[in-house]
Amino acid sequence: MRLNQKIGLILVAALAVAFLILSWLVDARLRSGIDAASRDQLRDAAQLVVHGIGRQAFSDSLADRLAAGTAIRVTLIGRDGTVLGDSEVPAQRLPSVENHADRPEVRSALAGREGVASRPSQTVSLKLLYLALPHPLGVVRVSRSTGEQTSIVARTRGILAVGALLTLLLVFGLSRLVTNMLARALGGIRETAEAITAGDLSRRSRSTEPGELGALSRSIDDMADRIETVVADFRREKADLDALFESLEDGLAVLDDQQVVLRANRAFKEIVGRGDIEGERLTSLFRSAEVRRAADVAIAGNHVDLEAQRRERTLLVSGLPHGNGALLVLRDLTALRHLEGVRRDFVANVSHELKTPLTTVMGFAEPIADGNVGPDEASAFGRRILHAAQRMRRLVDDLLDLSRIETGSWRPVPEELDVGAAVREVWASLASGPERRRIRLVIEPEETLLAQADAGAFLQILRNLLENAARYAPDGSEIEVRAEKEASGLRVQITDSGPGIPPVHQERVFERFYRVDPARSREQGGTGLGLSIVKHLVKAQGGDVGIVSDIGAGTTVWFTIPVPSKATATTVVPKTEATSPEEEAPGV
Repeated sequence: MRLNQKIGLILVAALAVAFLILSWLVDARLRSGIDAASRDQLRDAAQLVVHGIGRQAFSDSLADRLAAGTAIRVTLIGRDGTVLGDSEVPAQRLPSVENHADRPEVRSALAGREGVASRPSQTVSLKLLYLALPHPLGVVRVSRSTGEQTSIVARTRGILAVGALLTLLLVFGLSRLVTNMLARALGGIRETAEAITAGDLSRRSRSTEPGELGALSRSIDDMADRIETVVADFRREKADLDALFESLEDGLAVLDDQQVVLRANRAFKEIVGRGDIEGERLTSLFRSAEVRRAADVAIAGNHVDLEAQRRERTLLVSGLPHGNGALLVLRDLTALRHLEGVRRDFVANVSHELKTPLTTVMGFAEPIADGNVGPDEASAFGRRILHAAQRMRRLVDDLLDLSRIETGSWRPVPEELDVGAAVREVWASLASGPERRRIRLVIEPEETLLAQADAGAFLQILRNLLENAARYAPDGSEIEVRAEKEASGLRVQITDSGPGIPPVHQERVFERFYRVDPARSREQGGTGLGLSIVKHLVKAQGGDVGIVSDIGAGTTVWFTIPVPSKATATTVVPKTEATSPEEEAPGV
């Protein structure tokens, strides 16, 4: 049942009850008034009858005369209760009328008091109101029918009923009108509240009605404004947290108390190797006992950090309590462990590389310091010490160059360079070593080719590669330098006819201190850092580097370098005379 119907029925029911109570009160009051008026009339009539009797004896004819012309019934009763006269009973029937001494009003009158009673008359078969007064000869009783009073009460009840019905209909109609207006207002408020509850936070009632309903509507609108603001802030914060959650480099997953993944970020899914892991148990994703144990400890309410292996990865597994479940954080330590290994290898390699020349310096310096050598031996020992010191200096210079390149403190300053001129300049700076071994340089093609590169870095790249080629090239052989244009820039390759590099070593020759033949490289003054420096210098200028080699067929090292956007075949930028390999730094 709708609200307006309920309100209408309640109002009608309340009004009906009120009318019933009012009718009962009016009826009771009307009856009481009519009864009092009737008693007063009967009392007056009885007194007139008593006055009219005077000293006459009671008789039926006397009762008839006294009642003549009135609606009053007069009954004359002797002291023993015998009816001696009755205006409504013929004289011949009086002997059959029963004794009235037991009538209530008659008993009161015989006792000397006024007697009143109302009851159906057994004699005339009507309901009468009786009033009896004492008389020296007995009792004078007058009575009259209550039908008129009953009729008045009935008519009054009818009027009240009709009025009540009309009033009820009017009230019901007005209540329906009022409740419909209230229902429409409340319906708008209800629809607004339901829309807000369903998520439509932009819905407003915009009511301008006065009174409590208008105030309620405006309060709901104000509440919706605040909710919309709070929800917008919450969504913005949630979006920020989601973005932060997904952008974390560490893998993060939320687990319930059964180790079921409720949520996981991108890094965690990448470590697992699957994208749809929500709802999966941790045991189906990891075989590592450390990962499962970390989850167990965290769910039990404790923080734990464990290291675990997953394929080639080393993971730091952190478990933190979270509600009834846990937060599982996976940090990939593979790169860190690799860097730690590289650092250990670097320290070991530097220590080893410095140990040999230092041992040489100490070994030849001690006899000189003791004064136990002659001038010729001292001169020879000094040359050995100088050679070892130069080797250490080259190692330190290469380490400094590599450090500047790797840390980004060095920035290339590109300019146009003539590749052929740069090659010839570097080859000339290698002194007489290749000439003594009758090693010849061949540059192809002979025409001018321009590159866009840092001058010092480009010369150092060529120097390191030409030194390596000359170091391993057989006596009397050729070293070919070929330059050609490609889509990615200018490709420069240096080829020697040396012993070649086994395939197993080719991917590692650009690592620091990596040597294919360590003993021969040290004997010929190599530091093991040349190709690593070449790689970093080429990469820093946007190029690439690689190596091709066959056992017994020589080695080709190539690199690419950008070309000028508007280069011409005749443009040559003058170059400053290069210094020796020991004195040049990579553009710094």
